[in-house]
Amino acid sequence: MFTTDQKPTVQDFPTARLVIAGPWHRGRQLDTRPAVVVGPFGGPEFADEATMAVVWFFTLGAPEPGDSVQAMHPHELTPLDDTLTTMNPDVFRDIVCALRRGRFAYDDGDALRAAVRKAWRERTGLADVDPAARHTFHRN
Repeated sequence: MFTTDQKPTVQDFPTARLVIAGPWHRGRQLDTRPAVVVGPFGGPEFADEATMAVVWFFTLGAPEPGDSVQAMHPHELTPLDDTLTTMNPDVFRDIVCALRRGRFAYDDGDALRAAVRKAWRERTGLADVDPAARHTFHRN
């Protein structure tokens, strides 16, 4: 956690980090709700210099820039101890389903999609399975 002297930076909020934040709507900030970090504003190539993080407020529906996907300053984000692997299974399932229906500007969601797929494999016990091994068969 941060002390009062430390200010959080974008680097403190890696892709797939669960957070609590208040989304903005028509110039005012709404009540806080859970979100997941998509990545640094501007994409991974700006990770070292980004001053904002892109977050998806998954409780607001499928990812859509401006509505459920917004750029937030790090001081507006509160990290959660939960992860995609350990969070409630029903909420995780909602994230997986909504992620398929939504979109991110500039393909910013690629790293998040990969993290969700990895969490799904870990949750289902397939993390140690070689994907190539599952698609082979033997002919007699």
